[in-house]
Amino acid sequence: MKILLIHVDGKLPNLPLMKLSAWHKKQGDQVFFRQPCRPDIVYIGVVFSWNVPKAIGLAKMYFYNSKVTVGGIGLNVKLPDDIEHIMPDYDLYGADFSMGYTSRGCIRKCPWCVVPKKEGYIRDHAPISEFWNPRHKKLILFDNNFLASPKWKENLEFIITNRLEISFCQGLDIRLINDETAKWLAILRAKTPSFSGRDMLYFAFDDVKYEKAVRRGVETLKAHYIPPRRQTFYFLCGFKSRTFSEEDMYRFNVLRELGVNPFCMIYRDPNETRFKFDPLLKHFANWVNKPGRYKGCKFSEFIGRRGQKEEKKRLRDMKIE
Repeated sequence: MKILLIHVDGKLPNLPLMKLSAWHKKQGDQVFFRQPCRPDIVYIGVVFSWNVPKAIGLAKMYFYNSKVTVGGIGLNVKLPDDIEHIMPDYDLYGADFSMGYTSRGCIRKCPWCVVPKKEGYIRDHAPISEFWNPRHKKLILFDNNFLASPKWKENLEFIITNRLEISFCQGLDIRLINDETAKWLAILRAKTPSFSGRDMLYFAFDDVKYEKAVRRGVETLKAHYIPPRRQTFYFLCGFKSRTFSEEDMYRFNVLRELGVNPFCMIYRDPNETRFKFDPLLKHFANWVNKPGRYKGCKFSEFIGRRGQKEEKKRLRDMKIE
């Protein structure tokens, strides 16, 4: 049979498509990717839920004579176990790195996150050896909360022993940083380079409620020789009101005070296909995510230079400089 794989969205290689490719090749099928063919079966992989209509429209328009499956994270469609636990076909994308999950789910129930609803409570999923190709020295882990994984220490030992360049794609949970986890991360940092080439660890500060945990975690990492300049914190904005708020600026100022690298992420509702962002929130993200901007001028000055009179008035009303 002829199998056609279609990658709809996402910058990284699509993991389910690589697993489907490996499984079908094992069955003796012909697999086509980014190549024209008249397929018997079509798989369309979707990462972001807002692109699901696009994928379904694509299926109806071009492949009405084929068996079509639209799936992926965006639809929460799971692969059968014999395909889920197969070594991915990295040659499909020509990837020089391996990728996968050691755990699924999460211990948290953050209201802005779809993981608790789709994957449930955290559980062990697979050993790294299941999806790591020994030809690769680079590894991307998609675990939603790696340090909460039942086998986090065992997995770090594997990474350190094999001296793999690592990227924790989803970041790490600052609330789980203590002397033990910090000690292991310090060993990891000392013995394995980061995937991006920068010696950086990534965390999140999405709710002011865990400010104490952020402060404590930064200091604990610092005590284990992981300085603040090697820590980047994503902080989610716009979830509660879909607009810029005083709390957004407060969390930014806390991160600046701690000396870590802040990065603003604007909330996007997974159930919406069209987005209309608050202009002030977009300006805030543009100001925060370019260090030269927030280090060079106040936010109000940044807004003023763009002639945004209405947004500047909103800042004055909030008493934000």
